[in-house]
Amino acid sequence: MHLKTEKSKKKLLSVFILSAALLSAALLFTLCYSLDNKYTSSNSNPSKDLVPLTGQWEFYSGRLYTPKDFSAGSAESPEIITIGQFGNFSSHQPSQSPFGAATYRKVLNLPSSKDDWMLEVPEIFSSCRIYVNQTLVRQMGSPDAVPVSRHIQNTLIPLPSGTVELVIQAANDTHYYSGLTYPPVLGTSSAVTNALTQKMIFYALLCFFPLGAAVTSLGVWVRKHSDPVFAAYGLVCLFFSIHVSYPFFHWLGWDLWGTSYLIEDVSYFAMLACMVLLTSRLCRGILPVRLHISVYVFTVLMSVSPVIFTYLLFPAFHNIVSIYGTIIYTSKLLISFYLILLSFLGILNDRASVWLLAGNAVFGFGLFTDLWTGGDYEPLRFGWQDEYSGFLMVLLFMILIIRYNQNLILKNQRLTTHLQAEVDKKTARLSKMLEERKEFLSIAAHDLKAPASAIKTYIDFIREGGINIDEELRQYLEIIDKKSSQIQSDISSLQIFNAEDKIHEPPCLIDCNDFLTYVYMETKPYTDANGIYYNLNLPENHCFIWHQKARLFRAFENIILNATEHTPPEGSLTIDAEYTGQQAVITFTDTGEGISSGDLPHIFDYKFSTKNSPGTRGLGLYFVRISLEEYGGTIKAASKKNRYTVFTVTLPLAEEKME
Repeated sequence: MHLKTEKSKKKLLSVFILSAALLSAALLFTLCYSLDNKYTSSNSNPSKDLVPLTGQWEFYSGRLYTPKDFSAGSAESPEIITIGQFGNFSSHQPSQSPFGAATYRKVLNLPSSKDDWMLEVPEIFSSCRIYVNQTLVRQMGSPDAVPVSRHIQNTLIPLPSGTVELVIQAANDTHYYSGLTYPPVLGTSSAVTNALTQKMIFYALLCFFPLGAAVTSLGVWVRKHSDPVFAAYGLVCLFFSIHVSYPFFHWLGWDLWGTSYLIEDVSYFAMLACMVLLTSRLCRGILPVRLHISVYVFTVLMSVSPVIFTYLLFPAFHNIVSIYGTIIYTSKLLISFYLILLSFLGILNDRASVWLLAGNAVFGFGLFTDLWTGGDYEPLRFGWQDEYSGFLMVLLFMILIIRYNQNLILKNQRLTTHLQAEVDKKTARLSKMLEERKEFLSIAAHDLKAPASAIKTYIDFIREGGINIDEELRQYLEIIDKKSSQIQSDISSLQIFNAEDKIHEPPCLIDCNDFLTYVYMETKPYTDANGIYYNLNLPENHCFIWHQKARLFRAFENIILNATEHTPPEGSLTIDAEYTGQQAVITFTDTGEGISSGDLPHIFDYKFSTKNSPGTRGLGLYFVRISLEEYGGTIKAASKKNRYTVFTVTLPLAEEKME
């Protein structure tokens, strides 16, 4: 019962958050519609800061009239239109084609002002000429060329006070938009400049913040090949950033060889495709998988549709523009319903983050509002509804990715902690087992030594006691003697190994120069006794290593004893030291008999020896190797028969003590 109550409270809280998000979005869009809308701003008083020139334009379809044509009275009767009422020329001509030409005319009466008047003209599709008081002030492309010379760019035009005649010629033969689609804005120079600055700052935030998030998320995915959620989120941010960068391209006049609007449309639907993929990934189980896949495939197809329509269908079938507009409208409507539906079902099923669901709902609501207010809303200073909601989605997804990443880190930390505990537990168990086995082997070696020696003694007594021994018994005694000697050798090896392993002195910082000088002085009697020249070459700088001093001395002593044993009188043994990078490199070079190429790879193996004498063999260099490797060191050997042998020892330096 308690669980049901908690679940009900959580569901109510989720419903409240979702409702609050939708109400906040509705309030924001209402404020934008009322306060930042070219179509709801007053255009009756030009003394206002900004006046969108939306209504009462003379429109001459299919004609490119100049101001002289109007002065001469040769122009036909115009159609009075509102800018933004139609997206292209198809609504004004029987052929219903977006391609063609038209002329726009408007007469203004501007009062005197201390600040100059300025007209902001949005991009005109796809070429134009702009006349002010019968003077050509701007030309972008060539409207009367065949084919039309295209150039699309936003522009600012200064206007004088008094009566102003605006005449705009426009032509299009490439794009599904035509002519003056968005209303120009009139205002003082300072007002227009301030509004433009605000718009650029707004779109810079919309563009570069998601771009940084995209680089970060995609960088994490590329480096670690982690969950594809990072890739999907990075692509959402990247495509959104590309889509909202269009104001910069329009003001700079970068048409990118006729692909600027194509990139804008493709990136928009690619963003939707990635958003659907990311949403279905994070909200798995809310709707059937087939539905998620169907919506995703549909958005992917819509991502490539601008290319197909622009390059293949529009040139061949001009009238298909209206069909394309219907497809775009329907696809956005379906995706908005999909996101809103996913949000409500997610709340009912409690299967995903409420913030993700709220973001989905807000973005779907933004898409729907953008479609619903089409032709009645255009931002004066800031952005469109789907741009606000898209940026909100980027922020919410970023929060979710951060939380998702935090959960992964916490999960890895828990696994690491658990793994470390298991490792410590097993290490302790193995260490205890190893100590018990060492103790057993030590006791066994001690207990076996006496019986083995006794067997050897009795065999010698039988041989020397004058007892009549036939040949068969003599052979048995030889076998027993041989096996007894082998047992004694193995017992001695166990005792030596145990003695080496029992060096339990704590490791300490060792000055390499001082230690090698100590090794040299302690082992010099060995070389003197064998008539070998003994040299020590040390660098001027000092360095420190971390090791057990006694064990390291035993290792170096074994190398030196091995060298003196195989170096003839008048030969030489040289110790050189070099401290490079993060390690000390110490070489022991003798001019002895050398090591054969067949034996060289095995000299550090356990119980490998080239000696034929009985007893323990093959332990010295083996102990050298394991003593060095225990503290991160290495040893290698190089030799040429009857010429030289070089042992190279590397030891890691203790960085905090380097001088």
